[in-house]
Amino acid sequence: MQNNKYLIIFCLSAIISLNSLASENQFPYLANEIEVDGYLTEEIWQKAAVLHLENVTDPFENTPAPVSTEVRFFENGDTLFVSFLAQDNDPSQLRAFFHNRDKAQRDDLVGIRLDPYGDHRIVFQFFVNPLGVQIDSTEDVIAMNESLSWDAIWDSAGVVTDKGYQVEMAIPLRSINFDSENANSNWAVEFIRFYPREEQYRLSHIRIDRDNECLSCQMPLFTGFERYEQSKTLQLTPTFVANHQESRDLTSDANWHSQTDYEVGLDIKWGISSDIFLNATFNPDFSQVEADDAQININDNFTLTITEKRPFFLENQDIFNTDYNLVYTRNISAPDIGAKITGRTGKHAFGLFATDDESTTFFVPGNLGSSIAQLDSSSNNAALRYRYDSSENFHVGFLGTARTASDYHNYVGSTDILYKLTPQDIFRGQLIYSNTAYPTDLSQQFCNSENEQDCLNETECDFGDCTINEAYLRTFGDDDFEGHALRLRYNHEERDWFSNVRYQEISEGFRSDLGNQVRVDQNRLVAQAGVYYWGTPDSWWNKITFWVDWDILRNDERDVLEREWEYSFEIFGSRQSYFYLVYINRDEVGARLDKSVLDVTGNTSSFDIKRWESYFELQLFSNVFISGDISLGDRIDFNNNRKGTQRRINSNIEYNISDHLKATLNYDWNFLKADGEEVFTTNVADLRIDYNFDLRHALKFSLIHTKIERNLANQPAILPENLPDSERIELSTQLIYSYQVNPQSVIFAGYSDGALADDQIVNVRRNSYNVFMKFSYAWLY
Repeated sequence: MQNNKYLIIFCLSAIISLNSLASENQFPYLANEIEVDGYLTEEIWQKAAVLHLENVTDPFENTPAPVSTEVRFFENGDTLFVSFLAQDNDPSQLRAFFHNRDKAQRDDLVGIRLDPYGDHRIVFQFFVNPLGVQIDSTEDVIAMNESLSWDAIWDSAGVVTDKGYQVEMAIPLRSINFDSENANSNWAVEFIRFYPREEQYRLSHIRIDRDNECLSCQMPLFTGFERYEQSKTLQLTPTFVANHQESRDLTSDANWHSQTDYEVGLDIKWGISSDIFLNATFNPDFSQVEADDAQININDNFTLTITEKRPFFLENQDIFNTDYNLVYTRNISAPDIGAKITGRTGKHAFGLFATDDESTTFFVPGNLGSSIAQLDSSSNNAALRYRYDSSENFHVGFLGTARTASDYHNYVGSTDILYKLTPQDIFRGQLIYSNTAYPTDLSQQFCNSENEQDCLNETECDFGDCTINEAYLRTFGDDDFEGHALRLRYNHEERDWFSNVRYQEISEGFRSDLGNQVRVDQNRLVAQAGVYYWGTPDSWWNKITFWVDWDILRNDERDVLEREWEYSFEIFGSRQSYFYLVYINRDEVGARLDKSVLDVTGNTSSFDIKRWESYFELQLFSNVFISGDISLGDRIDFNNNRKGTQRRINSNIEYNISDHLKATLNYDWNFLKADGEEVFTTNVADLRIDYNFDLRHALKFSLIHTKIERNLANQPAILPENLPDSERIELSTQLIYSYQVNPQSVIFAGYSDGALADDQIVNVRRNSYNVFMKFSYAWLY
């Protein structure tokens, strides 16, 4: 009888435990709402599901959390509500500052990661700091990248207390993609707290397995939302932009030229279903409001690229991602109208967008350099994507793009696969075909001559009647041409070691003009292997990695362009420190000796390049973060086709002067020496000052100063008439006031100007200024 009693007790305990587990792994339905203010006073929170973040999953492996974090959550049919009670042993050490949206990564944070389909393809991430500053992003698990550019409309609030802080979040289901047709469907979910002190602790309610490189694949499944009522969500966002610009040519005494523009536009987002969205834009404002990060392109043969920040293109952009970036929307500069439909249904994911463009700009790629071409005519642009997710371990997809203009077209078709053989082994492959036609006179853009007729045929250019480059030879001709690209990758990743091998080929005729392919006529084989060493809570370091890789690069003619060994080391340590060091031993070809032909063998010199490169970052104090990279060693002087010695230092400091005021300074110094003398020195200083009055009002100031100095006496390969300025200074400033209700409801008002000086303009003089205002408001129906 006694044994039966214990058996009954055991069975009851098991039932209670299973019920508790079931309750824990579902979003309970409660027909209530809360006032999102950070104060957890509503009685409804006592009926919500409860979890505790008890595990440190990084930098350590499932060790006990140093602080207590309680999470409560429920849903009411159309909104997910989450609260965090984040206790702290010493609340005075909280890192919490007023930031611009998506800029609080080094603060204390709490948040949730949602995979609404539970199939480890796309993860939506929502984080909040103790003051209520939002960070939202998407993680493309397949492409293994994360994008902060995605913005959703959701509510949050944070309150600092004498025991830590509290956060409330309300995430409308219409802000994310999910399958509402599958009632009570499984969502993969993880609740997280980032606790930055001596270490950057990542706290979670789950335990992780480091033998599985896919962290998102280890998120547990939750059920809920069975009472979600399907409705078509409509968002209308009208925009108004006013801009007045003045500019002048400083080489003459010309007057200022003014231009004033007023533009009214409309963005439409229609939720056809919970996982299919239609976006349309009419006369859109696709301008960038804030200045792009300073970049300088000197002694670099390949064109720089810029991050996309425009909302129309960012909506569900992960669907268009493949190993090759075939959809680089910054190529589309000024459309009048655009439409896009994206979504998922069952195992099928798809996307389609089409826009016009007032101009046509694209890369002209090569194997030793690239250029940018621009046509006077407008263009039509489109991309189509389809992906079939057979299971969590296998998918196959198709991507097609098209750009057309008068006497020009570029069509691209691609198929890609991913097969996860085991949690440690992944195979990826992609095959692409392209067909392109250039206007017959396109090559004239890349042939410099006082007499344009000198560049009308290749023979005259061969005899030096004009100065040509690789882009001229790759755009000469009036026939359609075709090309292909191929990439195969195999990755093996375990807790203590990893290896991978990659082969890619990009034929001479391949073009992806809607993408950012700046290299063609290149075939590369890469092999890499490395080991991990994991620290303990008692050590000052958390993780050390050593790895080595070898690669060889050839053109279509099998000429060797580059042969390289790299030996790399990285270490993660206390104070959120990180240090990376690599030694590079490379044989690399320089510029072509005879630029009128594309031959490499017998037409280039090969240089033995040995160099060190390093990068570091450190949370020096709770309000001061520093980072930087240093490069020392050999570097080819491409303009003069010789080996030189480079010293480059790029440093960055972020200083939160107060809760509201932040200053960021980036300084880049680059020095190249050859034949015992200086070739050039560049200095770029980029200062940003942000004052956030609160979560909505902000004032931003930027100052970018660029100075390039060249030793003209040490430019033996450049003809005297083609010598650049010995000194050039550019100065730009910008001041912006912003009021932001949410990412789509904003007011911007600002001023920017530019000034320069060179050999002809002795003193720095202003040559442009701009006054602008932007207003947009999102109406939700």
